[in-house]
Amino acid sequence: MDTESRQTATLGRRSAPRLAAARLILADVEAVALDAYGTLINFTDSDFIVTMAEICDRQGLQADAADLWYRFLRAAYLMRAENHHQPVFKHYGTAWADQFQRVFRRLHLDGDSWAASHYLNGKLSAAPAFEEAYAVIDALRPHYRLAVLSNSDNDFLTACLRRNGLHFDTVVTSELAQALKPDPAIFLHLAHRMDMPPERILYVGDNPVPDVLGPRQAGLKVAWINRSGRRRPRRVPPPDLRLRSLSEMLPFLERRHD
Repeated sequence: MDTESRQTATLGRRSAPRLAAARLILADVEAVALDAYGTLINFTDSDFIVTMAEICDRQGLQADAADLWYRFLRAAYLMRAENHHQPVFKHYGTAWADQFQRVFRRLHLDGDSWAASHYLNGKLSAAPAFEEAYAVIDALRPHYRLAVLSNSDNDFLTACLRRNGLHFDTVVTSELAQALKPDPAIFLHLAHRMDMPPERILYVGDNPVPDVLGPRQAGLKVAWINRSGRRRPRRVPPPDLRLRSLSEMLPFLERRHD
């Protein structure tokens, strides 16, 4: 089944009122901004766990990869919470090294935190795009300004986009904005860079807290790509679109032509 047929089948499963209502909400959208990892780039939690296993193998560490990934995420949360009164922005390369150091110390592992951080950087630089991304971008490009906004450092995101042959009008990283999602500041930085009111931008992401709560607080329209069917956290407001893939977004963004 080709892309057009799949979109038609998807539309058949939707109620006409829902489609019409969503198109009305999105009628004034002039730009589409995409999250990178997990949305545009096919690197998700399972890939992070595989990466943790590879780090353990390379460094001869005896640890469960899934547990290491959970502790790594927990370390990031705790380190930000410890400095919430006076937050200090860190590049991911430095932040990851600090997180690995904390986790290795907690697990009594003789690991090289900087080597682990560098390896993770390399994996993200080399990650592939979702196959559907190219057709979606090609369909949107004639009608919308396109951007990428990601919690990432400039080096590995730029390398990843270049490797995958992906080009956008605007690319915003947390390093450029000196802010991390869900902080509204990073989304307002995007709107400023694009010289566009936030409400004219549709942000598309896969993680409900950074990719729904954050842009909603900044005044952007929001599409949530929920591939795994997870529940929306209570503190996260409803998105304008809730979808299972990037390609499901296209019928809602059909532009009227004069």
